[in-house]
Amino acid sequence: MSDRSAMTIHDCPRDCPLLVTAVRLSGDAAFRLGELGIRVGTTARVTHRAAFGGRVVDVAGARLALDELTAALIHVTPAKAVA
Repeated sequence: MSDRSAMTIHDCPRDCPLLVTAVRLSGDAAFRLGELGIRVGTTARVTHRAAFGGRVVDVAGARLALDELTAALIHVTPAKAVA
């Protein structure tokens, strides 16, 4: 049984629009991700699923590479695509 509220960037398929709902990292790491554009309310999408579990995420036109553990701590929900 899947719980959509527990979906993370690590779990997401490619090219699916996402809405960030929580960032479960420590203060400094969460602050840095926020500076890079990944914060609650941000729309993003996974563009690549890298070897060893990493993800490449598109946020506002910028591509960010996330390691597997970081991607698993960013909670998301599917977002409606904007035309």
